[in-house]
Amino acid sequence: MRFFDQCARFVQEVDNNPSALSEVDKFRQGPEMRRVTEKIADRLKVPYSDITQDMTNAAFYLCAYEFAIKAVNSPWCQLFDEEDAKVMDYASDLREFWTRGYGYDINRKSSCILFHDVFNRLNEAANESKAGQQVTEAVTVQVGHADTLLPLLTLLGFFKDSDALTSTNYATQAQRSFRTSHMLPYAANLLLVLYDCGGGDLRLQPLLNEKPVTFPGLTSRSASMPLYQDVKDHYRELLQSCDFETECQLFKSPV
Repeated sequence: MRFFDQCARFVQEVDNNPSALSEVDKFRQGPEMRRVTEKIADRLKVPYSDITQDMTNAAFYLCAYEFAIKAVNSPWCQLFDEEDAKVMDYASDLREFWTRGYGYDINRKSSCILFHDVFNRLNEAANESKAGQQVTEAVTVQVGHADTLLPLLTLLGFFKDSDALTSTNYATQAQRSFRTSHMLPYAANLLLVLYDCGGGDLRLQPLLNEKPVTFPGLTSRSASMPLYQDVKDHYRELLQSCDFETECQLFKSPV
């Protein structure tokens, strides 16, 4: 499920391109992150120069992993206060935004192949149900990683803010929707359930991490379980295009 590894344009323009992370690098060198490292140095009573960004990241993730896995308040957590945690959380979101999220169009387009596979399976089940036949593939389970799920969520339009995450707008992004700690916890999952309500009334319910969500842009009273045809109409442009081979092709620069 690492389709993005086969997307030449994504690999060249984002994955293997250091400049693609320019906003992340700027934030790491910015005042918010600098203040976090200085506060750690103050708590440890060591010179500021002794604490690097890599040390700060390592300490924060050790704190986070031990809290998440063992439910313990690790000694590493004592190096951070709540504001520090918010800054570190934003730094993580910023990286995911530019490497797997809305930062570059190819990030989401790299999941075109998965997008079409999902809807092809739904269409097959819908057609069999309409014909009164037993659905041959009642359940499909596909397993991947956060790097698999985030581009698809982005392609579907979930958690898109009005402004892009950048190195300079941390203060205005406190209420952002793009928050990977909520979107992609451990065992993150996206579930699409197709219901046959009788009389050709097919409806599609999306659930993210076992919680109902609504497709972005579908705001009717039945948005939590819209007509399957309405969902297809909403994503018509992607369904008619979003070709993996075309989107991932490397184009030669004009001479």
